[in-house]
Amino acid sequence: MTKAKITVGVLEDDDVMRDYIQHVLSSDNDFELVFSVPTIRQALDEIEAERIPDICLVDLQLPDGIGTEFVEKLSKTTESKALILTVLGDRVSVMAGVESGAQGYLLKDSAPEMILQHIRDALKGANPMSAQATTHLLSMVKEHQARKVPVQKSILTERETEILTLFAKGMSYGETAEMLSISSHTVRDYVKSIYRKLDVNSKNEAVFEAVQMGWIDF
Repeated sequence: MTKAKITVGVLEDDDVMRDYIQHVLSSDNDFELVFSVPTIRQALDEIEAERIPDICLVDLQLPDGIGTEFVEKLSKTTESKALILTVLGDRVSVMAGVESGAQGYLLKDSAPEMILQHIRDALKGANPMSAQATTHLLSMVKEHQARKVPVQKSILTERETEILTLFAKGMSYGETAEMLSISSHTVRDYVKSIYRKLDVNSKNEAVFEAVQMGWIDF
């Protein structure tokens, strides 16, 4: 039986970079390019035409807006995941990427083999982050803890809190399921409940919100 390919969409306005990403994807037979476009409008047209990939690689600075606008719409209307792939490694950009619902945040100087591995990891439930992005997220968590904001009563169940805590430690859906002796499907059901309660669209954002509220500690 032929293994299903990982389908990818690319939203990148720089022609040279877009060609480079396409070359990286074509170097591995596991991947298939669904679309490669320079504007948000064209990417949305592809989604509306039901050319929906497993995952999209999204730049932030685009001619008709910010890439997070596309990520937000993608995460709300499809099951497709998104990875930010940008030159911007500043704190504001990282937080915007996380809050948009992106599965991860990578810099364009990532090695080609790492980009492909990060795509695979994201589709398995991981949240790949560049070292710079991780540093920003950890610093924000530490700042929150230093402020000693009074803990509000959690709206999460005990099991939901356990799952988010494991996510905060970097565990995937499968690893979390194994740790809690439940199925991956059950983990996903809990995650959907968490997203509804916290009004978020990604694991990273859910973890950040829970830490901010003082509901999980790692």
